Amino acid sequence: MSYTNDKIADYLTGYTRNNPAGKELIETYPDWARLAQNELDRRAAKLLEVFGAEELQAIASGQASLPDIVINLPGEQRHF
Repeated sequence: MSYTNDKIADYLTGYTRNNPAGKELIETYPDWARLAQNELDRRAAKLLEVFGAEELQAIASGQASLPDIVINLPGEQRHF
């Protein structure tokens, strides 16, 4: 198992031990990948709350790219 899978397994071990209904839901829910993507989208969208309409319009139209801006911040290096 990978480190990430180990972390998930550790959490689910405790969660399912005390929550039989939760265990059944985890076993039978058909689309965990979609829900995980929705959560990633929600977290990314949370960042956008700090910007005003002008900045959001620039991002939406492609005039501003958050990844490009971050990559070009002074003293920043790519970490991926």
